[in-house]
Amino acid sequence: MDDHQDADQAEKIEKMVTLTVAGAKGIVPLGQVALPLAQIANGKLAPAEVRDFARTLSRILKGERDPITLVEALTPEFAELVWETLAQIEAPLPDIDVEYRKDVSFETLVEKVAEACTGEVMLWQQLWNFTEELSADERVPPDVRALGRVLKKILAGERQTHVLAQLSPEHRWAVEQLLNWLNEQSTEPGLGPGWAGGDD
Repeated sequence: MDDHQDADQAEKIEKMVTLTVAGAKGIVPLGQVALPLAQIANGKLAPAEVRDFARTLSRILKGERDPITLVEALTPEFAELVWETLAQIEAPLPDIDVEYRKDVSFETLVEKVAEACTGEVMLWQQLWNFTEELSADERVPPDVRALGRVLKKILAGERQTHVLAQLSPEHRWAVEQLLNWLNEQSTEPGLGPGWAGGDD
């Protein structure tokens, strides 16, 4: 396996962990995580140790938390990743500080959502809280609350353009660009083409 394949495999494994943490914390719907993991675990595209790892992550999604039992069939490298995954699941969701909330611009917010949707799990958790607060904050204009609702749906995996109808014209264009970009990045929720069978 060359360096490019190594990097590609490492990136896919990182996304598997990120998605599992997000699913276990309720940031994204469980089904959106369980399906690609099952495709990897039951397919023939990934190496055997990666398929074992995907099966272990599926067990974590179903609520298993005993690391000793979970890592029995794994290589030491993947066992360590399971410990890290469990630690991230147990970690409390970070609060967004007031300064961040006050200073963040619309353009920055859209950029951060793009970053969060490509595997930055801590940022994802912050923005999940932030967009939830934004969508419910009676002190901000209705169009900004609508923006919060739409960005939260995108964080949860929504990629259909019908959500743009809820936005004001000034917000719609940039969010449409975000959706187009995310759809180009991945044909498979969160994992991208490759092991989950998206290389048709």
